[in-house]
Amino acid sequence: MDLKLILENIPEAIIVIDGEGRVVYANPSTFKVLGLRPESIVGRKIWEIEGLDSIKVQKFVQRLREGRFWKKREILEFKREGEVIYTSVYATPVDNGFLLAIRDITPLIQAQRRVEELNEILKLMNKMLRHDVLNKLGVIRGFLEILLDSYDKEKVEKAIKATDEVVKIVERMRELENTLVGSELRLVDVRKIAEEVAEEYRSKGVEVKVFGEALVLADEAIYSVFDNLLSNSVKHGESKRIEISIERKGDICEITVRDFGGAFQRR
Repeated sequence: MDLKLILENIPEAIIVIDGEGRVVYANPSTFKVLGLRPESIVGRKIWEIEGLDSIKVQKFVQRLREGRFWKKREILEFKREGEVIYTSVYATPVDNGFLLAIRDITPLIQAQRRVEELNEILKLMNKMLRHDVLNKLGVIRGFLEILLDSYDKEKVEKAIKATDEVVKIVERMRELENTLVGSELRLVDVRKIAEEVAEEYRSKGVEVKVFGEALVLADEAIYSVFDNLLSNSVKHGESKRIEISIERKGDICEITVRDFGGAFQRR
């Protein structure tokens, strides 16, 4: 079996280094995976190769010398033309050096990070959903308990309104889920959203003023953000007056919610 023929035709980049970390062989796939021509790196210390984190690579080679990472995987970053490539490196001892089998796992790392991001978003969605729905259900239960003693049309109407708000919250969560799956944000009018949420609290006797305006890229969670802030001002700050300020600062939008309750002065 022709070992050289195999090494020159496998898709992984194969780099062989001696005991001092000097490259003594690199197969043609080194160019495909790392963008490095074999003849340009043979004879150089591996940590001197441009694009690699020299300190991290030196430590990796040192561990190999100490026999702690034979046939173990190491994730190394490689910078190529301004782009970061994540590589999986398997080291195997050969003669007086090591054979490094290098594979580009950038798509895998990116997918893993995307999953982590989505998990965090799901945790946030779950927290908001619990908070918003439980608040509305508490309102409904309160009115229904009153109805046990005496029928009150106004209380029934408020219970129905609170039920409709719960439905809206669930619908927003569904829209947010669709947004996340598509990985796309939409352009929204921050003032319009703030006014929509504020109107719900005005109907409850809270004076809410909105200042400023801005267009931002956001998803449906922005509704719950405003609702949570106003709800906390009323519930915990016992405020009957709230001011929402929307201000553009370069590429970002700064939103300040200020209440005038006894517990909290500013959010």
